[in-house]
Amino acid sequence: MKQKAIFIALFFSVLFFYGCDMSVNRSQHLSDGGRSAGLNSVNGSIHVGERCRVDGNCHTVNGRIEVGAGSSVGDLDTVNGSIRVGAGVEVDGDAVTVNGSIECGSGSKIRGNVTTVNGRIELTNTAVAEDVRTVNGDVLLRNQSVVRGDIVIKGKRGFFSGGHHLEIRIEGGSVVEGGIDVHDPDNEVEVYISKDSAVKGEIRNAKVIRE
Repeated sequence: MKQKAIFIALFFSVLFFYGCDMSVNRSQHLSDGGRSAGLNSVNGSIHVGERCRVDGNCHTVNGRIEVGAGSSVGDLDTVNGSIRVGAGVEVDGDAVTVNGSIECGSGSKIRGNVTTVNGRIELTNTAVAEDVRTVNGDVLLRNQSVVRGDIVIKGKRGFFSGGHHLEIRIEGGSVVEGGIDVHDPDNEVEVYISKDSAVKGEIRNAKVIRE
């Protein structure tokens, strides 16, 4: 996969310049209240405790990333692993995974994009400054979540995907200030919008169901 190859190349470039924060075949743990310049791992997970401050980014290739409540971090990037962001977390950058889901807890703020390739995105009372992007993942916005940009479904449906379709659910007073853009009209995407929620921009190449 092109995206994965590019990510891995960038990842190892980061390790070359910031090798002091890197571990191989083991996980990285930052205890509650701790501070770090950045956390990097190959074949290991990254766990950031509560009320921590990570001035740099958190990167791993094969492993999940977990950020405890009340912490602040930079970019969160993994290739094969999920990303779990607790309540009241500030991410000063993007949250990106290739194969894994992303979940953000109440009161969290993502100052960049939220992106998956193969994975569900679930935002609870979360503010995203830019876009929410996926290829093969459902999207759920609930409890007054706000996406300042667009929700984008990238890529083309595979030859063997059959009746597979994606669902985007916007509920509980959530708002997408941009639109919803399904790049390939052959993708089967259903958008469910509750009566107290809204998409302010154009919805392209998707079926809209208002609840």
